[in-house]
Order: sequence, then structure tokens, then C-alpha cells
Amino acid sequence: MTKDISRSNASWKLKLLSTDLRLEWIFRIVLLGLGFQMLLSLSLWWTANGILPYLPLFFTEGQWLEQSSLVLFPVFLILAILNLIFSKNRPVLILLLVTGVLLVCGNIHRLQVWFYFYGLILFLFLWKNKVSNELLLTILQGLVVGVYLWSGFHKFNINFVEDIFPWLLEPLGWTSSPSLAYGAAGVEVLLGLGLLFQPTRNFFVVGTIGFHLIILGLLGPLGHNWNIVVWPWNIVMPILVFFLFYKTEEIKLERITALFRVFPTGIFVLCLVWILPAFNYIGFTPEQISFKMYSGAQPEVVLYFGEKDRLLVGDHPTVHGILPTKTLPNYRVELDVLASSEWGTPLFITPSTAKRILHQFCQKMQRPEEGGLLYLAKDDFVEMPCEK
Repeated sequence: MTKDISRSNASWKLKLLSTDLRLEWIFRIVLLGLGFQMLLSLSLWWTANGILPYLPLFFTEGQWLEQSSLVLFPVFLILAILNLIFSKNRPVLILLLVTGVLLVCGNIHRLQVWFYFYGLILFLFLWKNKVSNELLLTILQGLVVGVYLWSGFHKFNINFVEDIFPWLLEPLGWTSSPSLAYGAAGVEVLLGLGLLFQPTRNFFVVGTIGFHLIILGLLGPLGHNWNIVVWPWNIVMPILVFFLFYKTEEIKLERITALFRVFPTGIFVLCLVWILPAFNYIGFTPEQISFKMYSGAQPEVVLYFGEKDRLLVGDHPTVHGILPTKTLPNYRVELDVLASSEWGTPLFITPSTAKRILHQFCQKMQRPEEGGLLYLAKDDFVEMPCEK
């Protein structure tokens, strides 16, 4: 009897956890997740010390924008620590966000999906003292739901079914099937939908925690032991879901209406998450801001070069996984594989950035007339030779 009363009291206290305290925890958890993932991909943020060059957002004379991270990254970390200590200091948060934007300007590949997601959350906290905590919490709930929905929707493609999902299941020794793969994508969509509605919310909070524990197990040391940079993401997300949704009130229509009137910035952020990813299907929105996580539908870029430039990528092995093994030229490498080994992250690939990446490598080739890039999108290769 005493144990039942104790459990009941603990549950009641959690239900009464103030919105302000929930937001405080969310703010700190996002900062910690951001910091850990940046440190795990240090060479992407600190200085390029491998084969892959940084890709500044703008063409500039000299390398000052690329090398600015030598100053900006330590400043960013210091500002992140200051925000942890002084969580209600708006000017310090503004400086952090501005420094983050400058880091992306120095290398567009830094605009990873997790950096973008964390940045949107921190951006919303600029309005913490200007709108009610309930409205801010509602926007954050909508943001998280949108991420789950789009991450699930993007997995309804043949590449996820035939490549990504079977690979994920390898540590379990399970045999994949199309119905199982599509079911897994549907589960992720269902998680987002279930968090929307108060009657199903607590159940799907528990389901989300289990979902991320499974992903962490498959990618972690007990599974593939791969892509360590995203491990903190699978810890941060269920914690965010817990504080945002567990034992919280129903999202009422009048609150949504109030958002349009008093918090248009919040509506704008929701549009970035709920609407903008839809344009990825027509090639307008880049992959990283469309929440295409482990969907297998991202563009691939293969760098090829001739015998004279066989040491262009150093000791990194050339990859023959996409092209037939006897296809010439003999020297080629999947640049996402190279990025994963050097930075721990994928490249920011669009047709435009692919051309600029090619330009960077062609400048290093002794015989650029033998080199170029193969851009794979929608199951078709587009050849981009250096000569053009």
C-alpha cells in the first residue's frame, strides 16, 4: 500500500512539473547534445587536416573564411558553456547562434541535420521571455513531431527497403523483407502522430524511448559500432520527447490560433519543419534540412581520376561498390565514405555543391582531363568531367 502511494505521488509530481522547468531542461539537453556531436566530429569544425577540403558558403579571395573556424569554434564552445551557466541570458544566446551561422559559412558541410535541428530549437528560445511558456512548448512539440513524420515518410523508398534496412538488421541476424522495412518506416511516422494526441501521448513517449534504444543498439558498440557522431542524437531525442510530451496537456485549438497572433516566428519555424521538407521531392530542398535520416535516398558522388593522380586521396581505398568492378577509370572513391572516415558525417550534397567539390579536386589533379565526378540522383549517374 505504501509503495502504491509512493508511486502515485511520484507520478503526480511529474505531472505538476512546471513548463518553465521542462523548458530549462530542454534548453540544457540541446546544448549538451550539440556540444558532444560537434566534438565527436571535431575535424569538421576545427580545421581540415585530411583529404577533404572545406567548402565555404561563398567564393572568397584567400582562405580566411575557411580558416575562421580556428577562432570561431573555440568561441562557440565557450558561448555554449556560458549558455549552460546563464541560461536566461538572451545576448549570449544570440552570440552563440551568430557564431554557428558563421561556422556554416566557413564550411557548408557543417549544416548537418542535427546541427540544423538543434539550431532551430535554440533560435526559438530567443523568445522565451516574450511569449508564454505554454506557447513555446507547443511550438517545440510541433517541431519534434515534424521531424519524426518526415524522417519516416522519406524512408518509403526502394533504397531504404533493399539497402539501409537490411544493413541495420545485420547485428540481429534477422532477414529483412519489404513489408518489414515499410513497417519500420511506418512506425516512425506513427510515433510522430501518436505524440500529437493527448490520449495516446504517454504510450508513444515510451515507444519513442524504445525506438531510439533499438537504433542506438544497432549503431552502437553492440551493433555496427558505426557513425558515433549520431549516438548522442539517439539519447537526446527521447529525453526531449519525455520532457515535451510526458504528462503534458492536450494541444488546444485556441493555443494554435494564438500562435498566429502573438508568435509568428514560431509559425515560421514550424513551416521550415513541416512544409519545406516536402519540396525535397522536387529537388528544391537539400537533404540535410529535409530530415532524410538513414533513408538511403540521398545523392551519391563518386570522384574518379587517372593513373597520374592515384595518390589524390592518399591511402584511402578506392571504392568499387557503385560502379561495375571493370569500369574505367580504375581510381574512384565515394566521397561520402571519405567524409565519414574523416569527419564522421556525410557531405552537404546538392548539384551546386557537387560542382564546387569537383572544382576543388580538379585543381589538385595533375591530369584533370582524366578526372571528374559522377553524381548519382534518382538511380541515374550524371557525369561531371573536370574539363567542363
